[in-house]
Amino acid sequence: MMQIRLHGAFVFATLSAPATRNALTDGMVTDLLEAIDRAEAHPDTRALVLRGSGGHFCSGGDFSRFRALIAAPAPAVGADPIATFNRAFGTLLLRLHGARVVTVAVVEGAAMGGGVGLAACCDFVLAAGSAQFGMPEATLGLPPAQIAPFVAARIGEGAALRLMVTGRRVKAADAMACGLADEVHEGDALDQRLHGLLAELGRAEPASLRSIKAILHARRTRPLPDTLDIAATHFASALRSGTASEGLAALSAKRAANWVVTPDGNTPTDSSSTLPGSPT
Repeated sequence: MMQIRLHGAFVFATLSAPATRNALTDGMVTDLLEAIDRAEAHPDTRALVLRGSGGHFCSGGDFSRFRALIAAPAPAVGADPIATFNRAFGTLLLRLHGARVVTVAVVEGAAMGGGVGLAACCDFVLAAGSAQFGMPEATLGLPPAQIAPFVAARIGEGAALRLMVTGRRVKAADAMACGLADEVHEGDALDQRLHGLLAELGRAEPASLRSIKAILHARRTRPLPDTLDIAATHFASALRSGTASEGLAALSAKRAANWVVTPDGNTPTDSSSTLPGSPT
């Protein structure tokens, strides 16, 4: 199962199956798609934060589901249900990779297989010092099918291939060195850094964050002239909407802009300091 909480300008999605180290089930895939939809539906949402419970991020696919799929015979005609099942995970990765809000993965303990894919699709990956990343699929007789293009996009094809064909596990520091993780923090410093990152995002105007995501998405999928046209449209929209006027006025007055929120979901003058989403 997955716990989804909307807290002010942030959505927290926690994989919650600690007995299996948060192995991905069909229900989790559906729930995470819902979390992305919820984050994108509210124009003030700054970020979606994804993490696991029980000291681990995600151990990858649900082996019991794999066994059930293997037990069913392949159809004589039509799509193979195994291919359909696998491609459904790719749909989730594509949505997460192209999410219109900022995405943050908080990785503790194991991030294996599909868990690496989830992290690779996020804009920020904050890792605990105890985190381990690995793609052992080839040692189990499988290709890391849906995650391969997203991991390669994050760390480069050569580095991705070397990790995939060896099935090697890498510690957090090595994951940061190769680009799988952006930062590594020990103990309570991990949640403190998450709090600080959300504070930074809370100072950004939400439509501008979405414009940045849209422009960079266009860069990946469209010719450069089209991307520049899209960027110009977003720039004009920001000036016409009044957000830039508010930002400049706030700068001149040395005050917070009217869109600023804290990680707790409050305005800067509020005193609450409880950040949800930290697994217990």
